[in-house]
Amino acid sequence: WLPYLSELQPEMFCEVSPELAEQQGLVNGEWATIISARSAIEARVLVTERMTPLTIKGRTVHQIGLPYHWGVGRDAVVEGDGANDLLGLALDPNVQIQESKVGSCDIVPGRRPRGEELLRLVAEYQSRSGTTAQTGNERSDEVAPDIAAARAATREEGDR
Repeated sequence: WLPYLSELQPEMFCEVSPELAEQQGLVNGEWATIISARSAIEARVLVTERMTPLTIKGRTVHQIGLPYHWGVGRDAVVEGDGANDLLGLALDPNVQIQESKVGSCDIVPGRRPRGEELLRLVAEYQSRSGTTAQTGNERSDEVAPDIAAARAATREEGDR
């Protein structure tokens, strides 16, 4: 639906700051590959002043803007990868839509690999970062013993 929007932006895109584009060798209108611990997607680069680098504790942190409602499925008017492929599944409990809208990733120039090459690329990034698709997805009822002990001690103090 909304075919008039697909005329304005017919392919998946990513918004990056001029600083990030220069640092990573990204060119406005060309392809980029965005990689997370879960997968990699490709998108057209849109270099824009709207995306500004952040300074956190003296370190520059760049943001990459991605539309998260993108054409996927048989009724899609547009084609291309979806940002949700980069993120873990976390549904809003009330309306059951994707809740996680932020993640850590890398961006490099060019189109993403396919098939086995894609799997190797993601595995390389997982190895370098020490993460996997399961990292941070522990069940909330599975608590590390030291944290469970600290929580129990806090509860006991509160009961006194």
